[in-house]
Amino acid sequence: MSQTDVVQTDSIHEEDPHNEPPKKQKSRRPANTAFRQQRLKAWQPILTPKTVLPIFFAIGIIFAPIGGLLLWASASVQELVIDYTDCNTTATTSFTAIPESKVSASFKSSNSTARPQWRRTVNTTHPPYSVELRNTPVCTLQFSIPNDIGPPVYLYYRLTNFYQNHRRYVKSLDTDQLKGNFLSNHTVDSSSCNPLKLDHNGKAYYPCGLIANSIFNDTLNSPVAVSTSGGQESQQYRMTNEGIAWSTDASLYKKTKYKNYEVSPPPNWALRYPDGYTDANPIPDLSQYEEFQVWMRTAGLPTFSKLALRNDNETMTAGTYQMDIYDFFPVSIYSGKKSILLSTRSVVGGKNSFLGIAYVVVGGLCIVLGALFTVAHLIKPSIQARQHHRGDVHDGDGTGFRSGGGGQGPSGHHGDDIHDHSHNHNHGRRRAPSPLYTIDTYIHIVADSSTASPSSSNYVSDTMIRDQFTYLSNAYTNASIGFRLAGIDRVANDTWARNGDDTGMKRSLRKGNYSALNVYYQSLLQADTNTPGVPAGSTLLGFCTLPMSGIVAGVDPSAYVIDGCNILSGTMPGGKYAGYNLGGTTAHEVGHWNGLLHTFNGGSCDVWDFGDYVADTPQERTSTNGCPSTVKDSCPNSGVPKGYDGIGTEPYGPQGYSGPDPVHNFMDYSSDACYVGFTPGQGARMLNIWRIYREGL
Repeated sequence: MSQTDVVQTDSIHEEDPHNEPPKKQKSRRPANTAFRQQRLKAWQPILTPKTVLPIFFAIGIIFAPIGGLLLWASASVQELVIDYTDCNTTATTSFTAIPESKVSASFKSSNSTARPQWRRTVNTTHPPYSVELRNTPVCTLQFSIPNDIGPPVYLYYRLTNFYQNHRRYVKSLDTDQLKGNFLSNHTVDSSSCNPLKLDHNGKAYYPCGLIANSIFNDTLNSPVAVSTSGGQESQQYRMTNEGIAWSTDASLYKKTKYKNYEVSPPPNWALRYPDGYTDANPIPDLSQYEEFQVWMRTAGLPTFSKLALRNDNETMTAGTYQMDIYDFFPVSIYSGKKSILLSTRSVVGGKNSFLGIAYVVVGGLCIVLGALFTVAHLIKPSIQARQHHRGDVHDGDGTGFRSGGGGQGPSGHHGDDIHDHSHNHNHGRRRAPSPLYTIDTYIHIVADSSTASPSSSNYVSDTMIRDQFTYLSNAYTNASIGFRLAGIDRVANDTWARNGDDTGMKRSLRKGNYSALNVYYQSLLQADTNTPGVPAGSTLLGFCTLPMSGIVAGVDPSAYVIDGCNILSGTMPGGKYAGYNLGGTTAHEVGHWNGLLHTFNGGSCDVWDFGDYVADTPQERTSTNGCPSTVKDSCPNSGVPKGYDGIGTEPYGPQGYSGPDPVHNFMDYSSDACYVGFTPGQGARMLNIWRIYREGL
């Protein structure tokens, strides 16, 4: 792009309602630092097949083995699960086999095939924190351990369909009371223990609330060996309730300052405290009551297991064991079930194959997707990739056209600011959004006498025209702008080909109204004597008019006859200008025709330099040459935070976003192979400009 663009860019500045003189800086404005102005640097990769496909395979290669190890660790856990919900309604007074559906076992050895048995009895018992209880229903389980397990060995109870995560349930406690503080009845009554705060006499419950009231109160006794591989009988496998609670929970519970007569036990504790708290059966010390602490740590799912007993030092030898359970906890009233779970552990905890399966599935899926995308990429690469292979794409072409264009390259290339957005157009590989408006496009091929013949090596073929129009259409797909090829004509004129009579050429060739795009591909496009700052005769890649105010319906076409884009035909796909012969120059210049400015417009990093008036293009001081292999950031300490929404009905922003230069944006001066797309803010600006200046004209 030449200095002609600069002049026209200035003209739209004069018409831009936001082009106001800088206002005086307010004294309360935060310091202009990267931190205070939220301009800290960020980096985001360019998502291309070359970068994405290896990531897919890397994730697959890493995740799949990890998943396999997790599955192996889960499978190494040995456990026995027995559902004893129906023990006291189904079991008899002598041992009978437990239904197979209520038993689940996983051991290294499969020597024992004996099914666990149960029986029910009624005895006098003395559970912890309780008076002696007569007529206690006792469920005795008899089961076999086929091989030595542990240490450690853990005994859990498991409940189903019990929603400890219900909001009303979770909130029903008083942490101050649990910490041992003395709370008056009035204070408890105003606490969050609803609905269990005070008893019928107005005395506070301790501990108050639904969680404490519903504590799991079945007593699980340590297993007793009936027979073992060593021949020993009736030997108890000692398990303890010490260390079953989280160590961090100890600070949440303290010995209470209440006297026995000052509070009442919760309603469901009445069986253990039939006379309330007494000297013989005093208030429990919650700081030592680990079963209570375990219960108070509510579960997130309706099916959960909680630790009841453990043995960290002794091996549980192979043999037959019996275990007595004092059966108090009701589950039928809420259609739940209760089970015991005897288990060892692995480096990742208990038996749970979900995490391992998830890793394997993710790893396998990534490998499959990587393979599919690789095949798709090899069979049907993008148009840009095909053009890259077809043309000589490199940063310099040795033609000297940049200096001939006033030291500037083509006026921009395809660039969604890839640092802020990821909507790069994929040239036919994904369904395009419907355009918000479609532009009738007329292409004029203006050749000199030496290139007008099909035999010329610089002849503009129908294939080049078709590829150029396809590139243009794809470049604007994600900006929701469509193009309709309304006509093509060819003319041989040496004067017009070198831009010797621009107005005369356009008066003769221009078609359509003001909303129609006319593109003139000239074989020898040069700067004329009226091009400011550019030596006459210098080769130009292209220039384009910007929307003009004052054009209304019915106006004489002579008022806008010069409207359109002049582009060197050698920049079309397959043209002679290596590095700029993929079609990007046209996409850049048409961006100007749609009202976009260069991403480096203003040429400074000043806080009051509004640049291209689009917020989501980072502020840029210098144009880009070629396609930098390293990050280019010409304004490292400027820009606004990305929280600024500079799109929608008001697409104009203050500065651009902070971050690296938008070298992949169509409105920079990068080489064609560097282009990616437009940003949403640029798309919104083009739509706004269209509606203001060209729609319906």
